[in-house]
Amino acid sequence: MKRKFLFAIIGALLLHILYFTAQLLIGLVQTFFYKPQFAPDTVVLQSEMTFGFVNQGSPILLLGSYIGVAILIFGVLSLKKKGVSSID
Repeated sequence: MKRKFLFAIIGALLLHILYFTAQLLIGLVQTFFYKPQFAPDTVVLQSEMTFGFVNQGSPILLLGSYIGVAILIFGVLSLKKKGVSSID
């Protein structure tokens, strides 16, 4: 029971790290390949460069999603039968 709970917490942490890393890399690639498109009469240049995303919600949502994913992983691990091997 403790082992499944520990695996669920670690799995949720790894999934969240993977998600935020992917968001950062996508923003970085978009920034690297950015080509401004100017209208014919526009000469204003962009003065800021941003990448990533802006979290508009409450910080409690991050904690809630972490706990929710951990509970979901724990539930999946609990459904798995102990000691049963599919290889005969």
